Amino acid sequence: MEMYIWNTVIVISKLMFYMGFAVVAGYTFFAYSSLTESKSAVNINYRKLTTAFVILAIVATFVWFFATTGAMAEDGIQGAFDPDMVSIMWSTAIGDTTLMRGLGLLAALAIISVSSTSQSAKYKHYIEYALMMAIVLVLAYSFILLGHVSELNFIKQLLLMFHVLVMAWWFGALYPLKLACNYLSDDKLLNVMESFGRQASVLVSLLFIAGLILVTQLVNSFDDLLKSSYGQVLLLKLSLVICILAIAARHKLKLVPELKNRTGRQLLSKSITIEMMIAFAILLVTAVLTSVVGPAS
Repeated sequence: MEMYIWNTVIVISKLMFYMGFAVVAGYTFFAYSSLTESKSAVNINYRKLTTAFVILAIVATFVWFFATTGAMAEDGIQGAFDPDMVSIMWSTAIGDTTLMRGLGLLAALAIISVSSTSQSAKYKHYIEYALMMAIVLVLAYSFILLGHVSELNFIKQLLLMFHVLVMAWWFGALYPLKLACNYLSDDKLLNVMESFGRQASVLVSLLFIAGLILVTQLVNSFDDLLKSSYGQVLLLKLSLVICILAIAARHKLKLVPELKNRTGRQLLSKSITIEMMIAFAILLVTAVLTSVVGPAS
């Protein structure tokens, strides 16, 4: 098989994992909010969507492993499943990452399934929440095992984990917030949006700072940023990030305050949809950055 085919499969499977990770993170932080406090339509729909994305991410994780193996073997589709090659790849950081992500996602799927079919006592919900938080941390840790970021020092790797966690929390929150626009009462919607806005003001600012610090570690010079393939794709990602930050600022400064006057609900919902589309584009560009192009050595 041509290398571009393997690269395409690798990018798509990474994108599917990123989306699943974001959905798991969003579920973890919103599962016990007013959005999902009862067996309502919003609760059922949200859990179904989360379950579907987790299953998709599990499949994508193993597709990524075999596609990476096939790309390394350079022997067509049979090379991806060659026992010797699979054994070699499984013993590397790629295998460790696959195992960590696969087990983490399976554990998340089990917890979500149990939670959706039982009326647990309050303390059991806290246990489920703690377990989901641990899973999110494990999935975030898997990002520092591969590629150029694995060569960064401990502090920079912690920065990357923080960057990944906040990104997943933010992007994973978008669908629950859209559901809130469609289902919650005006007062509850305003409370949810204002609470999220306060948290996002701090976390997203730190996310942006952490991202800039990491860029300085991965790009050797301003010239590389402008002329190298990695730098140009990174600039595309930065442009998308600026766009999504502008939309988030508009939500906080204009659309959410309008909810106090019982207006702007539909406009806010549409704006969140646009934000979700840009978030998808950011994840796609990130998948390309971590698969097809790399920083200049």
